[in-house]
Amino acid sequence: MGILGKLFGSKPSIEKIQRALEQGSYAEALHLGEDLLAGGDKTTELADSLIAAADGLARLNLDEGIRSQQAGNAQLAVEHLQLAMSQARSAELIKNIEIALAQNSAESPILTKESDQLETAVGSACGSCAPDTREAEVSLGDLPDLQSQIELIIASYPVEMQQRYLAQSDSFFKAFLLVHEGEDLQALPYWDEVPREERDELYLFELGCLHARLGNDTQGATLLQQSLDLDPENPLVIDALLSLLEKGEHSSAHKLLQQQVDAGVQPALCYARQCELQVAAQDSVAAFDSARKALAAGYADPGFFVLAAGLFEEAGQLEEAEQLLSGLPGGGCGGGINLPLAEFWLRHNRELAKILDTFNGACRQEPDNPRWQLRVAQTYLARKWRKQGLELLQRVVGDPRLDDTLRLEAEQLLAQS
Repeated sequence: MGILGKLFGSKPSIEKIQRALEQGSYAEALHLGEDLLAGGDKTTELADSLIAAADGLARLNLDEGIRSQQAGNAQLAVEHLQLAMSQARSAELIKNIEIALAQNSAESPILTKESDQLETAVGSACGSCAPDTREAEVSLGDLPDLQSQIELIIASYPVEMQQRYLAQSDSFFKAFLLVHEGEDLQALPYWDEVPREERDELYLFELGCLHARLGNDTQGATLLQQSLDLDPENPLVIDALLSLLEKGEHSSAHKLLQQQVDAGVQPALCYARQCELQVAAQDSVAAFDSARKALAAGYADPGFFVLAAGLFEEAGQLEEAEQLLSGLPGGGCGGGINLPLAEFWLRHNRELAKILDTFNGACRQEPDNPRWQLRVAQTYLARKWRKQGLELLQRVVGDPRLDDTLRLEAEQLLAQS
C-alpha cells in the first residue's frame, strides 16, 4: 500500500479509496479496495469503487493503445489494449476496447470478457484480491511477446529495477505473472521452483509481498527485511516493509524510518512516510514539519501533495497549499481544474463559476458518486442560489451511498440554512 493509501491513517476505507479515485490513482484505489474486500466488506459502494478503479486503469491503457495506433506502433498498441481488456469491467468500456482491437492491424489474439469477470477487480502490483481456488497454469509460450508484458507490469518501477526484472529466469516469470493475474495461492508453488541460487532480493521482495497479502505478516516482514538487507536503498522494498509494519505497532515502523533517515537512505520517501504516521497519530505539528522535509527532498507523489496541502491549509499556509494543489493534473480528458483544487477553492469561497463546471463534470463522469452532487449543492449555496442548492442538498443527504463524513457535512449545512 503506497502513500495515497494511508493519507489519514493506516487502515483502508471507502473515503481513502474515493480520494485515490479523485486523483486518478486507480491502482492505489484498487489495492485499498481489495484490502477491504479481503476483510469482509461486501457493500455496494465498495463494489462500485472497485469497478471504477479497474475501469480507470483500463481507460489509461486504452488511451495508450490508441496513441500507439496513431503513432503506427501496432504491436505496442495491442499490448496496451489487451491489458486494458483484462482490466475493464464496464460493458461500454469493454466494447470500446474491442473496437480499438479490431481496428489494429497487428496479428495478436483479442482477449474477451466473461460475465463472471465483472464481479471483482483484477489483482495488480502489490495488492491482489482475495485468491480463489481454481486451478491455474502458466505457459510462457502462450503469451505474446513476454518481455513486453513484463515491461508493462513493471513500468512504474525504478529503471534499474526494471532491468533486473527483465533478466530473471522463466521460473521467476511463471510465479510473477500468476501474482499479477491475482492468483496468489496458485503462485506459491511456482516461487518454490525458483532455483536457490536465483533467490535474490527481487525474489525475496515479491515473495514477501505475497505472504503479506495472504495474511502471513511475520513471514512477509522477515522476507522483506532480508530483501532490504541485500538492497538497502530500494524504495519499493522500504515502502512494502513499512506498510506491513504499520499494520501492527507503529513503533517498529518509526524505528525503521528513523534508521533510514539517519543513514540518509531515500530521505524523501522516509520523510513522507513519517508524515503519514504522524497524521495517523494526529500530531499535526510534526506532520507539517515532515511534509516540508519530504517536499524539499523532492517527493512528488500526487497523493502526498494532497496530504501536504491539507496540512498547510490547516496551518494557515494557504498560498503553499494552493500551489501544491495547482500542480496536480487537471480534471477530465480535456484538463482543467483538478477536483482537490476545486474543493479547496470551494472551502475558501473562490472561483465559484469555474468550480461549478468542474463539479458538474465530475457528476457526469461519476453519476453514482453523490460526493460531487454535494459539492454542486454547496457551490449553489455559495453563489446564493438558495432554492437550487437546498433542493439538491436535501436529495443528497438521504443518499445511502454518501460517505458518513460527507453526510455530516451536508446535515450541518442544512441546519445552518
